[in-house]
Amino acid sequence: MLRRTLACLALVSASAAQAATSGFLLGIDYSEWGPFSLAGWPSLAVDNSGALYILMSCPANYASPYCLTKLSADGKTKIWENNIGFAGPMAVDPDGDVFVAGWEDSGVFVQKLSADGTTVAWKTQLPGTGLGAGLNSAISLAADSTGRVFVTCDAVIGGEVVRLNAAGAIDWSLHVPIVPDSVAVDPTGAHLVVAAGGGIARLAADGATWLNVTLPQPMTNMPYLALAVAPNGDAVEYGRGPLGNWVLQRIDPAGAVVFSRAFPATSIPTIDAGLALDAAGNAYITGYSGPVLHAVANSLAPCGTAWLSVFAPDGSVLQTTYLPGAGPAVSGETQFSAYVAASSNSTVLVLASSDSTGPPSQTGPYPEFPFGTAEFGSAILYHLSPDADAQTLPLTCIGNAASLSAGPVSPGEVVTLFGNGIGPPQGIQTDATPQSPYPAQAANVEVTFDGIPAPLLWVQDAQINLAVPWSVTGAATQVCVTYNNVKTNCLTWPVAEASPGVFTVDGVHAAAVNQDGTQNSAANPAPLNSIVSIFATGLGPITPSQPDGSLIGLPLPVNSLTVTLECAPDLTPACPVQTTYGGISAEPAPYQIAGMSRVNFNAGYAVLGDGTFPIFLAVGTPLGVIFSNSFQIYVAGQ
Repeated sequence: MLRRTLACLALVSASAAQAATSGFLLGIDYSEWGPFSLAGWPSLAVDNSGALYILMSCPANYASPYCLTKLSADGKTKIWENNIGFAGPMAVDPDGDVFVAGWEDSGVFVQKLSADGTTVAWKTQLPGTGLGAGLNSAISLAADSTGRVFVTCDAVIGGEVVRLNAAGAIDWSLHVPIVPDSVAVDPTGAHLVVAAGGGIARLAADGATWLNVTLPQPMTNMPYLALAVAPNGDAVEYGRGPLGNWVLQRIDPAGAVVFSRAFPATSIPTIDAGLALDAAGNAYITGYSGPVLHAVANSLAPCGTAWLSVFAPDGSVLQTTYLPGAGPAVSGETQFSAYVAASSNSTVLVLASSDSTGPPSQTGPYPEFPFGTAEFGSAILYHLSPDADAQTLPLTCIGNAASLSAGPVSPGEVVTLFGNGIGPPQGIQTDATPQSPYPAQAANVEVTFDGIPAPLLWVQDAQINLAVPWSVTGAATQVCVTYNNVKTNCLTWPVAEASPGVFTVDGVHAAAVNQDGTQNSAANPAPLNSIVSIFATGLGPITPSQPDGSLIGLPLPVNSLTVTLECAPDLTPACPVQTTYGGISAEPAPYQIAGMSRVNFNAGYAVLGDGTFPIFLAVGTPLGVIFSNSFQIYVAGQ
């Protein structure tokens, strides 16, 4: 039973790896260098003609700190560029009218730019918002197709929701007891929604109706929250969830939840969220996965750092693709999001940091800023549109099946392969006995590492779980999938002596077993001084060696490398002394596939002060210590 449970955990952790809905496929039309940096909370928009609008920080040699640029649909021409002296949100209506907001000592203001972007057509000061020079206002801005503008911002107490007409006059102003973080409106202006952390509120076009909806998964406040409204009135919210993960939720006009999807927390934190809707109500979200895999559906590039996902109104995945050459310039540092905008004809624009791994497909109006200069490197801009003939990759990514880390593979490690068309539509879970190891072929699927068949645990169209053959050596290995006698593309992947990963149930808490044999959970925490067992893979070789795909029997072999528990080195106060709770033991997990390990330790390891904290497995190798993903356990009284 435990063997099947752990096999299923590897599937749950990659549950987004479902087949894409047929008939939808984006292709990349072009990519080019974007503005020099994504600092300053950029705003990105596209009008119905496909023209792109970018508001963000200017390079250091510009006279003004913020630049507003309009680019042609082909990305090659700056139609106009305006240097403005303030930072704030931007909204663009379908006809290309541009509105920007900011604050000054007298309060929040909104202004409309002229058609050439160089002058101000009108400027309106909002009443009740003047908090002086210390204003730290969460301003949000939206515009409909009639030229009306909707604004939310801080007030002296609570917040304000204001509607301006096309001439800049205030139609109405509504004082609310909360501070709204974001505002969105559908093109007609009939559906108006504001959001604040754990809920959303829906207003009528005249500002009279206030329908509060508590979200099934609360979110942190701005700037980690993005909001949009579909033509049918559905509100879509994307942002940081309570566990540091990311959440996409859709609420219908009556307040009912259409769907709520959670995504794992990433090791590269972003400062805000990227969300857009097209005319069909499809939701486009972006993110940086860092070294953690993001499940794909018809990916246009091999796994990297930045990705774009598209969800249909019912929550089904239409496409999830990595973006080649995108990602934080410096791994591990807080980054600004990959920003996304969509037009009525499903043209999609994504503006992300560049990881400098490759040049874009065309030279645009922005220069490449050398990495390491004061400009912090260049951003990269992608133009995507529906393309039924777009080339996608069958085999895209390889990662640790427990942590989804995309680092090197190690002999015996249980790993996950992501792609499309790499197995049967209906998933098949294989089995093994003490006399018969896991098979190297299942449902006409075979995976080889340097030509050596790997034992298969699960095969399906978009995901394969398997164990790396113990004989894999060297600095790299070539991984190939064959399905129905057709070989996919092959990936050359790095190899290490150990690549530790801990299985979790939610990306945070380990799949742990308490001392009495029951599952560790919030409702069933481990007593403080009891022993807890967690499960991991990629801890390196075992002695004596075992056949590929075999089950571990008695007497147990031993892990050849030393395994310890560690906590974050910068944790304050300092980590508890490990000897306080006695030693830990790491051993091959009995009756599991060779390559799976069980780590036993006192629950006190995970407690500091009055709560639990993240810990890691640390595996000592001749080349240094390698750390697993962080995890927590539930401990009674904490």
